[in-house]
Amino acid sequence: WRRGYRDEEAINAFLHPRLQDLPDPDLMKGMREATTLLAEVLEQGTPLVIYADYDADGLSAGALLYLYLQRLGQGNLHYLLPHRINDGYGLHAHLLAEMRRKLAAETAAEPLLITVDCGISDHRAVVAAHELGYRVIITDHHRPPAQLPPAAAVLNPRQAECPFPDKDLAGVGVAFYLLMGLRRRLVESGRYTAAQLPGLKEYLDLVALGTVADMVNLRGVNRILVKAGLEVLGAGGRPGLAALAAAGGKSAVGGRGGGFYVDDISYFMAPRINAAGRIAEPETAFRLLISREQGEAEGLAAELEELNRQRRMISDQIYQSVKRRVDANLLENCDILLDAATGWHPGVLGIAATRLSREYQRPAILLNLEDGVAKGSGRSIAGLDLLAAVGGCGALLSDYGGHAAALGLTLAAENLPLFRRELGLEISRLREDGGAKPEVAAEDWFFPTGRIDLGLTEYYPLLEPFGPGNPEPLFKVRGKLEQSGVVGGNHLRFRWRQGELLLSGIAFDLAATILPLARQNLELSFALQRNFYQGRLSWQINLSGISPSAGDGDSAR
Repeated sequence: WRRGYRDEEAINAFLHPRLQDLPDPDLMKGMREATTLLAEVLEQGTPLVIYADYDADGLSAGALLYLYLQRLGQGNLHYLLPHRINDGYGLHAHLLAEMRRKLAAETAAEPLLITVDCGISDHRAVVAAHELGYRVIITDHHRPPAQLPPAAAVLNPRQAECPFPDKDLAGVGVAFYLLMGLRRRLVESGRYTAAQLPGLKEYLDLVALGTVADMVNLRGVNRILVKAGLEVLGAGGRPGLAALAAAGGKSAVGGRGGGFYVDDISYFMAPRINAAGRIAEPETAFRLLISREQGEAEGLAAELEELNRQRRMISDQIYQSVKRRVDANLLENCDILLDAATGWHPGVLGIAATRLSREYQRPAILLNLEDGVAKGSGRSIAGLDLLAAVGGCGALLSDYGGHAAALGLTLAAENLPLFRRELGLEISRLREDGGAKPEVAAEDWFFPTGRIDLGLTEYYPLLEPFGPGNPEPLFKVRGKLEQSGVVGGNHLRFRWRQGELLLSGIAFDLAATILPLARQNLELSFALQRNFYQGRLSWQINLSGISPSAGDGDSAR
């Protein structure tokens, strides 16, 4: 109710997301043109090139198309992956030219190029692709420019006059819808019956991976796709993802004691997939996702584990450097954390910016300085459209793009002081205009009966998956801590009792603060979380706030 679901139909749809409730693929503008052309290419066997972005969303989208089209019998199938440092984001004509030369040596047929998670802003590159002899289908989810590239078909639910009801798909979600539309078109052509075509449900693990990794809104269509995709992921059928899970000590089947969750993707799988594109070659991660052999998958997973270790080390150095400057009040403009330095690795700036934005609850932009150019990444906080704020300063930038929560940008280093000032003004304006609205405040959540219902843990999973648009709720109660003790330096382990209900708890980095209060009646704010230990599942409370209370230990606010 607090999240806007006010009638029985909407509530049931939220608590029980079903694949049969997905919107019709033909509602997406450009779908018929795209799928008709793709079906024609499949029938003729002409070359097909998938051009995928180097992050987890783009790579999972590219792998999804590659695996499914390969299964449909498309033998003349190729892929291109730009390098983050050498090429940068987007569609690049020199990579297309190199691939075209390779294809020309094999056939005179005109190839089809499908972009995933990129291309919507690459007008010049699409023109160059046509000049090179490609036909082009763009699939993307980033905000479109006023003038779309001259492609044969454009799939992007954000484009003008697109009737598709959900605008928040990730790149992999748009690619999945392309395949939904393709299946329909192949059946309509009379070449296949629906039973003769491979189903799409088994590919939803890739859809869940890219959707969660790209931090898009987890309501509506994304909620349906991710919920089903986590179930597919838990079955362990994809060798690459199973090997990636096993490399971190997780069971390939069943995840952490009975399933895979959004956190498994956000904090474990996605960073390792992204690590390849951030500091090395994205092909390592792509090959893992399309791998069919266990031995190959295990070797690639080990490579990604090492790359992620290096990525953590590099990004932590940048994070600590900026944090010292923030804590010493050396950064101007309290509305945003914006810092720049020479020698920062461009591939990890987004990771460091994410940590800073979460810690200080302010948007963060980090830029590497090289040859008079500042180039980097930004991350926002809930409710603030950072892309809109940066777009308001577009005249100062040479390039920028992304979405509300995450973006990349480039500008002349000499413009940094003015950009900092103008961006602060844009953020203030957005807030004044109501364009920066926080998600549901944690303190608004409580147990209205005054006691935690014993059935809470049974029904709580129906609220998942948690993420942007559906944040994990924080509950507020009063009570006393039992059996409290310090673990891991400054973490507090304890138990909390209310009648017959006894929950274990953890308070990270709060032991020194809480121990002197442990025997008092306390007001607790906490998230309810699963705890997996030695293969067993239990529920625990993760304490986020605490204060003395004169209230009854069994009451709640």
